Order: sequence, then C-alpha cells, then structure tokens
Amino acid sequence: MDKNIPFPQADDFNKIISLLNIQDEDSLKNKTKISMIFDGIADRQVQYYLSACMYLNIINSNKEFTSLGKRLRTLSRTEQDVELALLVISHDIFGHIYFLEKRIGAKLDRTDVVDLLKTYVKFESEEMYKRRSQTIVKWIEWINSKFNDDFI
Repeated sequence: MDKNIPFPQADDFNKIISLLNIQDEDSLKNKTKISMIFDGIADRQVQYYLSACMYLNIINSNKEFTSLGKRLRTLSRTEQDVELALLVISHDIFGHIYFLEKRIGAKLDRTDVVDLLKTYVKFESEEMYKRRSQTIVKWIEWINSKFNDDFI
C-alpha cells in the first residue's frame, strides 16, 4: 500500500462503482465532469472518491485505470460486486470488522469501530477517526446489501 494514499473518506460505495465504470477514462482527470456526474458534489468530495479508488488500486496517481481497474471494467456488474467486496475486505481493518460482525452476528457500535481503527492507522484527531470509521461502516453495509445470507 502506497503510504501517500490517504485512508478513504468516501461513504457512498456506489460512487466508486460509477467511477470504475465511467465511459471516458480521461474524465477521471476532470473534477468538474465528475462533480456533474455526481449531481454537483464539491471538488473536495470528488477527490475523496478518486482517493478511494486509488486506495483500492482501481486507479493510479495519474488518474488512469490500473491493470486491476481495467480488468474489473470488463466484468459484469455481478462479478464486479464480488471482486470489489473481496478487494474491500482484503484491507486489514475492513476484513477485521466485516468478519467480526459476521462472527458475533451484529453490527459493531461506532465506538468499537473507532477503537479497532486506532489499532490499524494513526490519525491526527479523534474527529478523523470518526469520519473514517463512517466509511468503514458504509462500505461494509454495501457488501452486506449485496451478499446477504437469505439464500442459505
């Protein structure tokens, strides 16, 4: 993991999927275009989603698709969901919380997520832990929304 890529602060995982499936790769370099795609979100929020794609190794620092990103773009949406879920839980903190919640059969309290996050990364303030923990919670909720246990 590149230490220059910040821990994600991008709660809406569907926006990451939208960036993955953007028609014109050059649009990744144009925050105004991305903002318009996302109904006018602020430039700083656009950057959060681009950084999240970098964190997941979907795009590189030049805002071009990596080999992984290119491969994911060729998959069906269902296959993308599987691959993206695996990608998310392959990151230590996300996998830890995802499997812990599966094991105990309940969502962790936000305070517990913050406490676990502190064992993986160091941030400057308590507020940063709270904001980043929100991303963890939302990404795991996205995975759970795609892969529930109803069919077992």
